[in-house]
Amino acid sequence: MEKLDLPLAEWIVLALISERAGHGFAVAALTAEGGEIGEFWYISRPMVYRSITRLVERGLITPVGAEESNRGPQRMIYAATRPAKTAVSRWLDEPVAQLFDVRAELTCKLLLLRRRDGSPARLVERQRVVIDEIEESLRAKEHAGDHLARAIYAWRLEHVRAARRFLDAVDVDRGVDVDRGVDSTRPAVKTG
Repeated sequence: MEKLDLPLAEWIVLALISERAGHGFAVAALTAEGGEIGEFWYISRPMVYRSITRLVERGLITPVGAEESNRGPQRMIYAATRPAKTAVSRWLDEPVAQLFDVRAELTCKLLLLRRRDGSPARLVERQRVVIDEIEESLRAKEHAGDHLARAIYAWRLEHVRAARRFLDAVDVDRGVDVDRGVDSTRPAVKTG
């Protein structure tokens, strides 16, 4: 299967359905305001159902049955195809390429990894490399241009530092112990 190019909402819906077969109502509950995913990245119920339709059209999920509902019509149950599950695993392992994607896409990947009881360590380490590359590129430009350009580069460098602090907070494998020479005073928390 070629590398998928999906909007973030479709990736999230596909990842949730690839965990186990389910219906749109259950996915929408997870992505609703206050839901496990929705608390950090909200996806409306109509968007969940549109995403399911698009994923079916692309052959990434398929109907596998129906569940009776005491509140309306039957709920169609969907399962991810094997290639779709592979694509989700690859996507969850890829760092985000753009600094502005740290807030949404990286956070969602970390939440989805946590649902799978997966360690964020590999993703965090790979993301650090990308953040370092972004910082290097910005540092090369930070003194160029007029005062406005310099202010914009300074602002973007602040985002780099914030992204690095976020990665430090997520990286649970780093705050080990002082006896092994690692600073254990730095917080080691998971998102959520």
